[in-house]
Amino acid sequence: MSVGVENKILIVDDDEIIRIYLQHALEEHGYAVTPAADFGAVKDAMHHDQYALVLMDLVFVDCSYDGFDILDYVRSLSETCGIIIMTSYPDTDSAVQAIRIKASDYLTKPVKQNELIATVEKVLSETSLPADKTDTLANPGDYGLSSREMEVLKMLYKGYSYVEMSAALGCGTSTAKTYGKRVYKKLGVKSRSEAVYEALQLKLIKR
Repeated sequence: MSVGVENKILIVDDDEIIRIYLQHALEEHGYAVTPAADFGAVKDAMHHDQYALVLMDLVFVDCSYDGFDILDYVRSLSETCGIIIMTSYPDTDSAVQAIRIKASDYLTKPVKQNELIATVEKVLSETSLPADKTDTLANPGDYGLSSREMEVLKMLYKGYSYVEMSAALGCGTSTAKTYGKRVYKKLGVKSRSEAVYEALQLKLIKR
């Protein structure tokens, strides 16, 4: 029996135990899973098949490439394929960068099975939406964000430091940080990466 592309997931991680765990968890929920341990295996898999989702790590030990190189490769082949990044450091700039360059979502390691399935289902449902629905931006006012706070949110997305924000906004660094804290509070988050992720999900900003 053939399996539709919408059910096919490519797992990319150099840790065999993690690959086995993720494959088992996803197959239990009806997904067709292909494991890949390195960049070469990713290229081979994507040359021979199509995938609705790529679930991948960012760090590959003793390799000349990292997860961003693989992400760029996947995106060069497909703009619509869902990509979920797995990271042990969700509050660092790497997670923000991953989302900014068109990853669909991220999971924090160690990955819990319920979070894995929920995130996979959400990303797959979003990538199947018509483009005109996914491109519509929300009204910042619906979330209590002022125009200045939206400026700060966009700068958080672009990776600005608070020093750079203060220069762009014409205010002190402490004032820029205050705006940042207000954005966090209104979005119900505690970090830059969470703010960027939430803003993308709420359609306040777009990739």
